[in-house]
Amino acid sequence: MGLLDNIKDKLFNRDNADTGFMTDDEKELREYEEYYTPQSGVADGTYAEFVVSDVLTISGRGTVVTGTVTGGVFHVGDEVVIVRGSSEIPSVITCIEQFRKTCESVSEGANAGFFLKGIDRKQVSRNDIIKKQNNS
Repeated sequence: MGLLDNIKDKLFNRDNADTGFMTDDEKELREYEEYYTPQSGVADGTYAEFVVSDVLTISGRGTVVTGTVTGGVFHVGDEVVIVRGSSEIPSVITCIEQFRKTCESVSEGANAGFFLKGIDRKQVSRNDIIKKQNNS
């Protein structure tokens, strides 16, 4: 590869990795990205946790808990348990909504509302934890 090809690559913003040439800065950046890529270390589907911030009842639809997913991924149809102190109340997520839009799943860091099957408003309160049921 000649000097002219190298100049063309830089002018047309071609990826230097395709040509086999990387500067020291590019190598260091790739190493940094590989080392600092966030990884939860938790296999998908094995763990999920949601902290309840509010509970409400929507007439005709049921009980909704709103809050934040603090770990893992929740899907519609997941079997969950509501943890309050030492008691656990089983339920199923029938619908997930974010900002008035229906979702199939939500992951860590998301604010969402869960519609829970067979749960009364009085069974859930602020700061309760909802965990995905371990099916293994």
